[in-house]
Amino acid sequence: MDFRAILKKSRHTLSDYALFAADGIDHICNTCGPRKCGSEAERKAQEYLAETLTPYADAVTRETFDVHPDAFMAFVPIAGGLLLGSAAANIAGALKKSKLPAVASVALIGAAVGALVGEFGVYKKPLDPLFPKARSGNVIAVKKATGETKRRIIISGHTDSAPEWTYTYRLGSKGVLGVSGYAVAGLAYDIASTAVSLTSKNHKLKKGLALGQLAFAPAFAGLFAFTNPKRYVDGASDDLSGSYVAASVLKFLSDNDVAFENTEVIALLTGGEECGLRGAEAFFQAHPDLLNDGAETVFVGFDTIRDEEYMEIYTNDLNGLVKNDLAVCELVQNAAKQCGKDVPFGSIPLGSTDAAAASRAGCRAASFVAMDPAPARYYHTRLDTADNIVPAAIAKGIEIALQTVFDFDEKGLG
Repeated sequence: MDFRAILKKSRHTLSDYALFAADGIDHICNTCGPRKCGSEAERKAQEYLAETLTPYADAVTRETFDVHPDAFMAFVPIAGGLLLGSAAANIAGALKKSKLPAVASVALIGAAVGALVGEFGVYKKPLDPLFPKARSGNVIAVKKATGETKRRIIISGHTDSAPEWTYTYRLGSKGVLGVSGYAVAGLAYDIASTAVSLTSKNHKLKKGLALGQLAFAPAFAGLFAFTNPKRYVDGASDDLSGSYVAASVLKFLSDNDVAFENTEVIALLTGGEECGLRGAEAFFQAHPDLLNDGAETVFVGFDTIRDEEYMEIYTNDLNGLVKNDLAVCELVQNAAKQCGKDVPFGSIPLGSTDAAAASRAGCRAASFVAMDPAPARYYHTRLDTADNIVPAAIAKGIEIALQTVFDFDEKGLG
């Protein structure tokens, strides 16, 4: 089928679908509010989205899963506390001319690094047992193939929102990067100072280096305020925009009576992305059949569709450690070119998207983002409101998603 020909004859323009998205985002932000993973607000937003999608899909379900929503970002204050303890132990050892506190310092540094690497570095769950369990969910809307399903494309966005990043809001991108860099430098200094305390016989040197750790105490203490767990943000752009890109794909197909013979289209709206990709991970754990039924299956995640000048397709995800599928990335890139956008490939240096969970599950995946990576001032702050979205960017995201779907139906990954 020719997407351009169908769009030209359609009663609805891309701007109409952007308005559909803007109205839905406004409704969710104003009636549900901030959506911590596992909260009543997240559930209400997902139920609203499921109801919205029902007329456009053959089947809509909401599947739930267990999650420990406070565990993921807790690595920041936990690491701060452990590093303060490590510095105190090393200073005490240097003043008392004893190596035993330095051994304790090593253990505390190890625990801090373990929390950092385990939760944020590789997105595993080392801290989950320390925090209460909640129940989150995914909304899955399916437009079935009319004949044999030979291909399947999952267009995804996430419905939960993040706790506010204090320094991004108060100080902007340079501030949050400065605070983070200050803490990382403190960690490196702590490691070096503790190593000297364990290996050197020069007590004057050990004492001087140990006392130097006091210079980084404000950095470690500042980590306690890095996020505000009592204030979750609206998450209008991040990522109700992506959720409505996925929803608009199904709405367009329905509005224009498009039914693919051999391609199944799924709009997947995940929970728990902001606490470690938990929803996407749960989806693939619950549906191994999608990767084993013989249908060519791909996943394209849309995350924070706001800043057209910063559109990017991630070939490397999850702190650059997970490779997304090059053929899927090229599929999206070629679709974007047909929509008048030359979107480059890139790698996310810090953080992740749901595409990483799909890739780790064995699904061929790509991630499409449109956000100032500085990071933007609205990123994870109270400024990410319905009034701050950019409908024109969402319209372009919808266009690229639809072109991707039609191209995949026509030729798959080639």
